[in-house]
Amino acid sequence: MRKALLALLLATLTTGAHAQSSVTLYGSIDEGITYNSNAKGSGTATVGPVAVPDFYGFRGTEDLGNQLSAVFALQNGFKSNTGQGTIASNAFSQFAWVGLSSPHYGTLTLGRQLDLATDALRVNSNGSVQYSFYLFHPANLDNLGITGDSINNSVKYTTPTIDGFNASGIYGFDDSSTQPGRVYSADLVYSRGPFRVSAVYSSWRNHVINLVSGLGETSFLGESLANGALFTAQRQDIAGLSALYKATDKLQVHGVLTQVNLATAADSVRMRTVELGADYNTNFANTVTMGGYVSWLGETRYDEVGVGDVYSLSNRTIIYAQVTYQRADGAGNAAMPLLAAASGPNQTAFRVGVHHFF
Repeated sequence: MRKALLALLLATLTTGAHAQSSVTLYGSIDEGITYNSNAKGSGTATVGPVAVPDFYGFRGTEDLGNQLSAVFALQNGFKSNTGQGTIASNAFSQFAWVGLSSPHYGTLTLGRQLDLATDALRVNSNGSVQYSFYLFHPANLDNLGITGDSINNSVKYTTPTIDGFNASGIYGFDDSSTQPGRVYSADLVYSRGPFRVSAVYSSWRNHVINLVSGLGETSFLGESLANGALFTAQRQDIAGLSALYKATDKLQVHGVLTQVNLATAADSVRMRTVELGADYNTNFANTVTMGGYVSWLGETRYDEVGVGDVYSLSNRTIIYAQVTYQRADGAGNAAMPLLAAASGPNQTAFRVGVHHFF
């Protein structure tokens, strides 16, 4: 009798959980080989993820009734070549949040969440659309790439989508142990048919940024970068626009404009970036990509261009080949994201790889 009651109870609990909630495991893994023509003066081959930062995560929802749902998400970044996390000692380095969602009133979430520059601008950028982290901008100062610059202790609200429009706002509280300065970020996004556009403003205070190889310089705004020292921006304000348009079944074009204002106690600087890209489907499985940007940062101008070919083996798996070139004119040396900085103004990366989404 006890066994029968236990079996009935387990069946009831299982049925209830299945009917009311769902959890999805998902992720991305990329691996390949890059040849860097100028890594501090030497040609160097490296192995590891580049196309999209490797990650795995869980998303879940529970129906609470009256069209109200509990929602959560956990996502961690890792390196496929070593298995290490992208941020040491962080179990879910990219985001970890929980909240409530309603189709009529929007979504309210709390936890560690992406800067809206990462969330809304990135999806229209060359770095994201063309599967190449090398095409993100100098030192990722505009936060388009996912490098761990998520907002801790944050509260976020996203409106319902109305006629293709929705807006979000996020506030991150100052906490001396996990986030030394407050953060707020807001966006407006329109997506309908072949057109997608987003506008974002983010404002950080006392933001610690890893610039060791990002700018090819030994110091920045009066702070030394020697021996791997981190850079702290007392003020980092980011404004940006991005858009993507599917012109035909074969061609899509996209672009990004960003401006970043940085300041320390000693100095300040502004970075402006203009980016354009185009993707052409030569057949149902193959896409040729071309994109580039110009960034003006203080006394240095960074020009970068990349071309590539992406072939879809399936809906989830691609193989790709890419060539990316950067030239720096001014105080800094060439320095593509993720690569060791060059010893001079020129740097070229040759990349082949395979990428799988699950």
